[in-house]
Amino acid sequence: MEIWRTMKRSVALGEEWTPVRVIYHRNMSNMEIRIHTQGGSVETFFQDNPALAARILNGIQPIKVFAADIITIAGEYSLTTFVSSRVDRVDVITKDPVPWKHPTDILDVLELPEDEFQERSHMNDPARRRRRRSPKQTGEVAAVFVAVEMTGGNRIFLAAKIKVALEAERLHRLHLLLSAPALHFRLRQGGNAILNLKNIVRFTFHPGPDVTPIDAWPAHHRSGQKASVSRADVPIFTIQ
Repeated sequence: MEIWRTMKRSVALGEEWTPVRVIYHRNMSNMEIRIHTQGGSVETFFQDNPALAARILNGIQPIKVFAADIITIAGEYSLTTFVSSRVDRVDVITKDPVPWKHPTDILDVLELPEDEFQERSHMNDPARRRRRRSPKQTGEVAAVFVAVEMTGGNRIFLAAKIKVALEAERLHRLHLLLSAPALHFRLRQGGNAILNLKNIVRFTFHPGPDVTPIDAWPAHHRSGQKASVSRADVPIFTIQ
């Protein structure tokens, strides 16, 4: 199976993108690719040729995955094309590390199941929730929990490990994140996902930045009372 991107014409993946770090195919494992659409469907593809799997991984730059009009996947017996604007996320499942970097100050991002997200962010336990305006020190490493809602109604729950920026730069860094074309994160079962930020209708940060946008409406979020199994004592990041 080969994968390539198209705008006005089809361009081979390896010719369009310059990899950040080369993955050599000698030790490359099999790869699975899952395409999640706005309508909620998930199409799964696989590549068991180490050389072609390495070629795909080396060619992917997360911020460019949704930049073209279509995403095309060509197998031995079929060719499938997706309209990029209708794709919410692309999962790349492999045991091998990906050569992708996060924006400045984001150290790691991991997807969580909803019940674990609710427990770790203390959404249903107001007495344990951290206040957003609690002072944070520049350079401090902190965990932030992010609920994402897509235009089609799909919801994604993330835990992020960040380094706190200078106070004067915090809102600017947040704006850069929200205006980016894509965000990638790790999957618990292994592999990584790339999220199409153009299809997002809501970000909710817990606790969120300790500085407030000047045009923000001052109101509190009403949360539900869903019970969940406690995982609060199980670490997901080691913060030093």
